[in-house]
Parts: sequence; structure tokens; C-alpha cells
Amino acid sequence: MRNRLSIALLLLVPLVLNACSSAHMPAEIRALSFLNTYESAVHDFRNGHVMEARSKLLAIDKSNPDYERAQAFLHNTVEPARMRLLRAYVQRAERAKREKNWSVAVRNYEQAVALSDRPADLKSRLAQAELALRQYRFEHLLRQRREEDRTLLMALDALGGLRGLDAQDPVLVREREYRMERLEDRARDAYREARRYLRRGLPEMAYVAIESYLRLVPDSDQGKALRQKILAQMPKGIVIPPKAKGIVVKKVLNVHRKVTRKDVEELIRKGRYRDARQAAIAYRRAGGSKADELLEKIGRLMDRQAASYYEKGRAAFRQERLNEAIRYWRLAVELRPDRAEYVEALRRAELLKERLDMLR
Repeated sequence: MRNRLSIALLLLVPLVLNACSSAHMPAEIRALSFLNTYESAVHDFRNGHVMEARSKLLAIDKSNPDYERAQAFLHNTVEPARMRLLRAYVQRAERAKREKNWSVAVRNYEQAVALSDRPADLKSRLAQAELALRQYRFEHLLRQRREEDRTLLMALDALGGLRGLDAQDPVLVREREYRMERLEDRARDAYREARRYLRRGLPEMAYVAIESYLRLVPDSDQGKALRQKILAQMPKGIVIPPKAKGIVVKKVLNVHRKVTRKDVEELIRKGRYRDARQAAIAYRRAGGSKADELLEKIGRLMDRQAASYYEKGRAAFRQERLNEAIRYWRLAVELRPDRAEYVEALRRAELLKERLDMLR
């Protein structure tokens, strides 16, 4: 079986399309569109686009001279392959569900739904897996946030019980101010996170952030109002874990060595932009001169490097070098995981590689 990629079509259509009936397309469009030719369907199938091939074959009219062989190819080749893929994805999803590997279960159920011509039951299973994934992520991150907040608050409280030191000792006062600044920054960021997650339709993650905010600013009226709004939008089935007694506090405050501007610039020179960014943040935290300018410079360099990787990935993809494209797009996503086009390109390429491997 040929495994050359049809780049022009890959850039125009998604990896997987739901099956569609020829009845949904006007006859004149079916007759004129080159996308519905038998050859185009065969080409799609050989490049892993099973549902696109199926749709095109179903759309070929009986008056078309290719109708008979299209039907034969559909029933003898495409449909068996579709069912084989469908069973494989369902089996993978069910196995992942038993192992409580929810992200893998969701991904495979999504593929199974796209390959099914009667997806109602699979959509139900997908919804259950998505809810389980959200619950698992919610519980884990909520527990982590509670432990982190408790550690920070304990570090602040510890400064109040140092016998032998005057309460107004200048070093003690500065340390207390430093810890308070960190808590204030954390509270401000938590409130912003809560609002952002709520806008994105993730109220359970908004709850993680607003609970943290109210733990640090318990008398905030705006925080209480936002918490009520979040609870009103919490999906049915998401359970908020109770606050555990005697939480084991993990060490989350790392002691970093002093970072200088020279250290940051050296990392930039070496092209280690992610490390440079972390170092620049530590440098700014220590009151480093013009740290914000450094961070802006690093941000621009990261954007430029990520864009370069993305374009290299596109070039490799156009030249049908799928593995190379995946490698470059992974580098782009590592630098800029917030860029949707980078994430989507990588996701589609990895799914295509998986599909081709399974068909082979």
C-alpha cells in the first residue's frame, strides 16, 4: 500500500470527518465536484483518510461510470478498514478506562466516534470519560493548590514565633514583607485565573483558583461573589473534595542560587530561551535591574524561534516528511504551548501518523 501523503488535501480537510450521506449534498454539486471522484476517494483512503474516502464514495451517483467499482471498493476495502479501526480505537479506549488513564480514553473515544456511523453509544462513553478526566484533574490540582497555599501561610506564620528577636528587627520585617508580597501576587493571580477559567468553560478549574484566592483573602466580597457564580456553573457530576485534615505539606519553596544578569544573557546567547526565561524571573524577583526588559526580549526570541520551528514543520509536512514535521512542531509547542495553531498542527500530524501505522 502506498504511504505517500497528499499534502494539499491534508491542509484543507481535518483528519477525521463524520460520515455523511449523499442525500445531504445537492446532485449537481456531487456531479461536478472533483472531490467526489473515485480516484480521489482511493487516494484519500491510501493516505489514512478513511471517512473522507467513505463520504466521497457514498456521494458518487449511480449515473457515474465509476459507480460500480466505487461501491465495490467501499464494501470490500473501505468498510472493513473502517470497522477494523473502529474496533481498535474502542478497545484502546476501554482498556484505558479500566486503567483510569482518562486522557488516552478520551482521545480514543473521539476517534471511535468519528469513525462510527451510529455514534450515540460511543458519544455517551466519551462524555463519561471526559467527565472522569475533568474530575481527576480537578482533584489533583485542587489538592496540590491547597498544600502549596498552606506551605506559604505556614512560612509566614513561622516568622511570628522567633524567640530572641525583636518583632521590629529590620531583617525580620523585610522577610515578612517579602512573604506578604508573594502572597499578594499569588492572590491577585488566582483571582485572574478564576475569571479566565470560567470564561473558558472550565468552572472546576476556576474553583481551584477562587478557593486559593479566598484562602489568602478570606474577607473579599468580590471573591465570594465569583465563587457563587462558579458554583452555579459547575457541571453535574463534578464533586468538590472536602478539605482533608492533617494534609501532608510538601516542600514547594525552592531555594535558588542568586541569578545575575550575566547568567541570563549567557543562556540567551546559547539559545536556551526557556531556561533564560526562568532565570530572568528569578533575577526580577531578586530586584534585578531592567529585568522586565530582559523578559520582553526573551519573549520575542521565544516567539521567533517557535515560529521558525513551526514553519520548518510545515515545510517538512509539504515534502511528506511526517516524522520530521512532528519533531519541529513539538519544539514549537514546547516554546509556545499557548499557540493554538502549533498545538493543532502537532495533534493532527500525530493522529495521522498513528492512523497510517495502524493501517499498515
